[in-house]
Amino acid sequence: MANIIRVEDSRDPRLAVYRQMRANPADLSNAGCFVVEGRWCVQRLAESQHEILSLLVERGREAVASHCVDEQTPIYSLPGDQVRDLVGFDFHRGMIACGARPTLQAFDRLRLGADQPNIALAVLGVDQTENLGSMMRSAAALGVRDVLIGPRTADPFARRTVRVSMAAVLHQQLYSLDDPAEQLQSLAKDKGYRTVVTTLGNAVSLDQFVHDDRPLVLIVGNEADGVSAEIERIATDRVTIPMKLGTDSLNVAVATAIFLYQLASGMKN
Repeated sequence: MANIIRVEDSRDPRLAVYRQMRANPADLSNAGCFVVEGRWCVQRLAESQHEILSLLVERGREAVASHCVDEQTPIYSLPGDQVRDLVGFDFHRGMIACGARPTLQAFDRLRLGADQPNIALAVLGVDQTENLGSMMRSAAALGVRDVLIGPRTADPFARRTVRVSMAAVLHQQLYSLDDPAEQLQSLAKDKGYRTVVTTLGNAVSLDQFVHDDRPLVLIVGNEADGVSAEIERIATDRVTIPMKLGTDSLNVAVATAIFLYQLASGMKN
């Protein structure tokens, strides 16, 4: 039997992790958890390796929610107007789940090639959660499982990141990239990977990029500043998207999807 708990007051302390989520996103990280909105994303969370700590549903949606979690997980049921008061914005998605926040994997655990995917994505300083979420969704759709998260990059478990990614981030392998220049250089020197940096100038046109047998890491940077000159220098390859009609740049999430599609299409596995 589902563990359904009817709550009448949004001030109930058991609902603290759901309080004013837009205003206090850092509170969730500090509490060691993250939140996922909507039935589809909650179901994807349930299908992942991540632990669900609790579920919050609008009154009347308890039966649907009970199929997403085990019998021990608390399902808090709250009237719709109280849900809006609690989360701090108009909420129309019916349910929210709280998951246990995982730590990013150590960089040296990254393995590409052999029976593993042959391409990974490194994200440096993309600080908009919507852009990061879109990039994660595109990467997952193209079979890119491994994502390296660099300094000043948005939280991959932020509410908006997860939502825009359609929960793809919950099924990807995320690694901490604390020292991008040194660590990315080591991938080329020690593991024989190709490190391919995206840039606007002094680069090979993406449609002219020649693949070989080496695993590949695509490196993308902040939308305003791009990838640093230091990272460009240590990369094995520099690529750019040829543009027309006076266009000089693309949204970082759009550009990443184009790069990944072209590069992944040419990989041998």
